[in-house]
Amino acid sequence: MIPKPRRLTPYPDHDLDCQAALEATFQHVVDLAVTSGWNKVEAITAFQELAYAHLSTEDENMHATLAVLHAGLTNH
Repeated sequence: MIPKPRRLTPYPDHDLDCQAALEATFQHVVDLAVTSGWNKVEAITAFQELAYAHLSTEDENMHATLAVLHAGLTNH
């Protein structure tokens, strides 16, 4: 089970707490990939690329939402 954050609002080291909370699960999935025949570097690199892709998608979604909001404000 992944531990919950100490608070739902931002706090110092929130990002580090998230990393610590995900570490065991991350390591488990890397181990599963290695057991399936991938090497450790391939598995970790895949996670890195997946993370970048997800961040890029989130960024694009945020910009699209802001553009829609901006368009709505300028049309009134």
